[in-house]
Order: sequence, then C-alpha cells, then structure tokens
Amino acid sequence: MNGSPLLIQRADRFLGSLTARLPPPLNDPRMRLRFQAGAAIALAISFFVYLLLFSNLLAPLNRLATDFLYHPIAAQPDLAIIEIDKKSLDEIGPYPWPRAIHAALLDRLSAAPPRVVVFNLLFAQPSPNDPTFAAKIKENGAVILAATGVKAAAFPPVTDSVPSFDIVILPDTALREATQAIGHRMITPDSDGVVRRVATAIEANGVWYPALGLATAALALGAQVDYDIPARQVRVGNVLIPVDEHGNALLNFTSPNNGIPKYSYVDVFRGALPPETFRNKIVLIGGTSTIETEDYAIPLQLGDQRTYNVNLQADLANMILSTPPQTLQSQGALGQLALTLFVALLAGLTLPHLRPLYAVIVTLVFLLGLLLFAFEAFNRGVVIQILYPALALLLTAACIIAYRYLSEERRRQFLTALFRRYVPSESVPHVVDAIDRGELPLTGTRRMVTVLYADLRGSAALSEEIDAQAILRVVNQYMEFALQAVQREGGTVSKPMGDALIAIWNAPLDQPDHAVRGLTAAVQLRRNVMQWQQKHDADEKLAFGIGLVTGWAVLGNLNAAGKVEYTLVGDTVNVAARISAFANNNQILADTVTAQNQVDGIILRELSPVRVRGRKEPLPVWEVRDSEPLATEPDEET
Repeated sequence: MNGSPLLIQRADRFLGSLTARLPPPLNDPRMRLRFQAGAAIALAISFFVYLLLFSNLLAPLNRLATDFLYHPIAAQPDLAIIEIDKKSLDEIGPYPWPRAIHAALLDRLSAAPPRVVVFNLLFAQPSPNDPTFAAKIKENGAVILAATGVKAAAFPPVTDSVPSFDIVILPDTALREATQAIGHRMITPDSDGVVRRVATAIEANGVWYPALGLATAALALGAQVDYDIPARQVRVGNVLIPVDEHGNALLNFTSPNNGIPKYSYVDVFRGALPPETFRNKIVLIGGTSTIETEDYAIPLQLGDQRTYNVNLQADLANMILSTPPQTLQSQGALGQLALTLFVALLAGLTLPHLRPLYAVIVTLVFLLGLLLFAFEAFNRGVVIQILYPALALLLTAACIIAYRYLSEERRRQFLTALFRRYVPSESVPHVVDAIDRGELPLTGTRRMVTVLYADLRGSAALSEEIDAQAILRVVNQYMEFALQAVQREGGTVSKPMGDALIAIWNAPLDQPDHAVRGLTAAVQLRRNVMQWQQKHDADEKLAFGIGLVTGWAVLGNLNAAGKVEYTLVGDTVNVAARISAFANNNQILADTVTAQNQVDGIILRELSPVRVRGRKEPLPVWEVRDSEPLATEPDEET
C-alpha cells in the first residue's frame, strides 16, 4: 500500500508525457473530447442501424431507396423483340392463334435465319397444326420454347436450391421433342410489386428448367449453364452470374420504350420488313398487349417503370451477352456493415469540430459523395443498399449537431455571457477559444498580471449634499470613465465593488505588455476624470485613488451562492488596494515592477517607501503622471 502513491505519480507522469507526444489535434483536450463523443455517437448509431437492417423493418423503404440507383443499360444490337401487340391482334385476330401462324412466322424468318428464336408463349395443349409447327422448329434448329410452374412444392423455397414445383406446364410433346431447349417464363415480383430479380431456374421432378433469358444467352453463346447455388453463382460459359440463396439473379434493365428494338408480329408475319432485319439476331417473341394478364413494375425512372415478361427475359439475356457482362450482385452483409460503420465514423470524427451550419453543409457533401459512390458501384455491378449508410450518416449528423448545441454551444454561450462582463467585446471570442483549447483553465491558473485598483472617494460625503438619483448618476459616470480606460487598453474588469474597481491585464488572454497597458489605462482614467471635473461644480467633484501593482495572482471561476464570477486572488491584489489608500485624490501610485516599464507620454517619479500591512519591509512606490498635465492639475506627492 505504501507504494500506491508513487505508482500513481509515475502513471500520471507517463500519461502526461504520452499526451504531450500526441499530434496537436489529439493533444487538445477539446479535440479529444469531440473525437471521443463523435466516435461514441457513431458507434451507437451504427449499432442502431444494424438492428434496423437485420430486423427488416425498413426493407420496403430500403428497396425504394435502392431503386434510385437503377438506370437503363445499353441494349445489345443483336437482340430483337417481335411483339404480339394490339395491331397484330386487330389484324390477325384474337389470341390464341392457330400454330400454323407461328410456323409461317418461322418460315418467314428462315429467309435470313436468326441465331436464336425464343417463343415466350405457352403451347401446352395439343393442336392440329403441331406437326407443321414442330417441323419448322426443327428446321430452324435454334428455337427455345417456354414452360411455367403452377404449384410450388415448398414455400418459401429451400435455401441453397432453386424454387421447386410439383407441376410444370410444358410445351406439347411434339413441340417439346422438336425444340432445342425449354426455359421457364416465371416472374415473381417482390412484396411491393416491383420486379428486381428472376429465378435463374425452377425445378420439377428432379429436372431443372433455366429461365428463358438464361437459356437464350446460353444457346447464343453455345455454352452450358452450370449452377452452384451454395456458392451463390451460376455460370454461362465465361460469364459468372451472382445469385442469392434461392438462385435468383438481379436484373439489369434496358429501357422498355427505347431499349431493345421491337417489331410488330403482324409486320413480320406479312413480310412488311426487309428479310435481313433478323439475320443472325437473337429474337424473342411474346405478348405486349391483352394476351399478357399483367405488365410488371420495374425500378426504372422517367416513364420506363412498367414492362412485359418478354422484355424481362430479353433483359436477362442482354445483361449476360453484354461486353463486359452487365450482371449485378447485392452488396454482401459484411460490406454493408463496413460501409455503414465507415460512413457513421466519418461523420462522427469530422462533424463535432464544425459549427452546426457548416456541419449541415458537410453532411450534405458526405451524402452526395455516398450517392456518387453507390452509382459508381452500381456501374461496376454491385448494388449498394443505400438506405442504411445514408440513415447512419444523417442520424449521426443530427445527434452530433444536437450534442454540439446542447453541450459545447451552450457552454460557449455561457462563457461568452460570463466574460462579456469583464473583457472588451472584441476579445470575448478569443477568450472562449482559448478556454476551448485548454489554454485557459477556469479551475484556476497562476499568472503574472498587472492589477489596477481604483478607489472612488468622496461619494459618502457627497450623498449628504445631493439626492440619491444624482449621487448614483455621478458615481456611474466615474465608473464609466474607469471602464472605458480599462477596456480601451484590453483590460479585464475583475469585479466592480461598490466604490472600487479592480482591473487586470495579461488575463485571461496573454498580453506581454500588460504593465504598459495598465500604466496607460491609469493615466487615461486620471485624465478623463480631471477633464470632467473642470466642467462641473465643485459640489459634484469626486476623486480616484489608484494603485498599480505587477505580480503573481491566481485566476479562475469563483462559484459563490450559485453565481459564477471570473476573479483573481493573491497578494498582488491586496498590495494594489493598500497602496491606492496612500494615493492622494486622483493620484496614481505604482510598485517598482510596474514602474520599470517606460511609456511615451508618462512620467514616473519615485516617492518615499510606504509601509503596507502584510509586508515586513517598506514598499517602494512611484507616482505616475501625464507628461502633459492639465492646467488645473495639482502637484501632489506622497
């Protein structure tokens, strides 16, 4: 136990030396406090946002925010859509059409053979025209037909597997045997009704059916489709498609209106287009009118918000066939957490050092930077869940601005109000800044100061001759002279005390010429008083006795009866008060330390030493006079 104080002292010295070695920003107590508060707020907000993220409470809002990142991508020139539109239905007749019409369409396309033809239509029931249609499919050699699931085997789908169905509607047997591949056309919007992803495959009775768009791209590339759902990827040749735990791939959309070229079915059927229009193209055929039961909302802006199944399958093929591939993947959970924490800490470590207005501006700059980062990541194939880092940024900023206002700004307001009573108004911000930087401890500091003690005499006698209002007016006038002289020289009024006033220099701010300032202020005070006295009746004459002493004093806040005052204590103040008592009316007496300073326009004359209480030896004093005395100035000495 005896070694504990020594251990504490050593630890204190070690921490003090460690603090001294810190970079200037971290060595500043105010900066350290702001760093600590900002970091704590950022971590707390990050944890709160993580809870929101994993609870999915904001999932709908997050989807809407992420949709803001989507923009149409370029359509590959070898893709085309033949749409069964209103014009085709009006001229050919209501759907479904005899399959001989589709056979005739394939025959028309064979004049300049496409690379791939995809029918995004269901041909489930047998038809008398199936042999003709099947022959044309086989003749073309690169035709894909559609299937769809109608009864899910498990809901929600099993993790690390694709959606499974008990029943799948397939093309009629003759067509199924003739086609090159079968792909499913199922589109499942998210819970808000917006399509953002597509199942890369569905499974029924152990058979996997790729999405039509995926099968289209695979046939166009002459590649196989390889699934590795546990690894969250599907591969088509050299193209890697990121998927989720159910094999769903995010779609990257073209513009439904201005993206992949669309041609009316009836125009192709009747030969209204040049034969070369579809040579070596990848052609998808599907409905964009009443034969489709619904159109789909997609996360695009500017009038491209809805599209049809055939467009979505074409978009899937387009993003795989693009150079480079335009596949998308969601930001991983670890990346999401890291980005949210980074953004919160960025705000937490920078905003506490800014005033609220500037903090708001910088927050908006950070938010803009976050959006630009998210857009750039999207262009590189990564979809940032923008809501959570943005929310972390805004909440951190709001909490820090509130913290600054409730703590530091209110503290600054208190200090400003406190020191406005003592120092010139132009010096108040510098004083508050010095306190914030830790350069001016309010708990107490020992400094070399010059103290002016001005004792107003004659007010008691004058109060017997004139009324109370008049005496207060005269006393206030004399005190105003004192305040003007002190503040003109940058002095701090420590405390007016009835008929006396104490002023100091070199506190709270550094003033290397504090003694010169004190001498100048004292002479100016004396001059102001004597000039005023010349203009007024003798009955209203009062006088100051002024003492100037330079020495050490302890300065800081004194809290008495709940009232905070900035004041000083020490022998220097006592000596200044006592030598002022030896001064004649309107006479200035200074100690030797103060008198060692030469000031233009001021005469210093050594007088006989005086004995003051508390000092064993007589104290040398000097009279301070203006080098240009007034005509009525008395010649007094102690």
